Amino acid sequence: MAVQTQPSDAVQEHGKQHQEQLHVGVLALQGAFEEHANLLRSLGAKVTEVRLPGDFAGLDAIVLPGGESTAMALIGERWGVFPQLREWVATGRPVWGTCAGMILLSNEALMQKEGGQALVGGLDVEICRNYFGSQISSFEQPIDTTLLGLTKEECAGTDVEKPYPAVFIRAPAILSVAGEGVSILAKVRALPCSKARLALEASLNAPAASPERSAKRQRLEPYLTPSEELPEVIVAAKKDNILVTAFHPELTADKRWHAYFLKMVREAQTKT
Repeated sequence: MAVQTQPSDAVQEHGKQHQEQLHVGVLALQGAFEEHANLLRSLGAKVTEVRLPGDFAGLDAIVLPGGESTAMALIGERWGVFPQLREWVATGRPVWGTCAGMILLSNEALMQKEGGQALVGGLDVEICRNYFGSQISSFEQPIDTTLLGLTKEECAGTDVEKPYPAVFIRAPAILSVAGEGVSILAKVRALPCSKARLALEASLNAPAASPERSAKRQRLEPYLTPSEELPEVIVAAKKDNILVTAFHPELTADKRWHAYFLKMVREAQTKT
């Protein structure tokens, strides 16, 4: 006669984790998608590289990586991925954009290439592409992540008490938030690079006086007016199921932003 035994705690826990495994898609048209995939897998997620419309099947969330936003937009439109991404965002499903991905998820972007570029949209913010400068102006800056509310256990051992080492490479910045419900998660103080400054000045000097133009001038002038204190720009924000970061969390061993996104995804599932 076979002896029936209860599963051990370890087996029960493994089964629980397997049932709760999240399936995250990473847009893999261009950019640092492999690095995102590796960090997500290290936190227990299943990852699919998204290149075609059929790759969206079964996903719980999507990450738009850093890279070249114009190239991603051109390929994404041509391969039919961007229309599906817009539908994904419009229906309130979890999405995270880093650097170029943050640009793509914005409703308005300054310093676009000639003729503009396709945006996925969804976050009612005004973004300046390459606010901090070119590739040679890349830098790392510690930022406070207290607002994420994470524990060391949730981040696979990452010391969440230490400042986060944010890596900025040709990074954008959020200059203003237009819509309601946008939570600001991190800011830094920095002047716009010379090209960004010229773009901001051109935006302010455009003709056609209107209440909207006056409001825009009021928003953008602090980034151009000399003062004792550097202007503050937003480098991480969240609204509902949209998360954006101007820096590259995939280029560090620190897992707290990936853990935060997965926590967002789980919370979204409990609400459905």
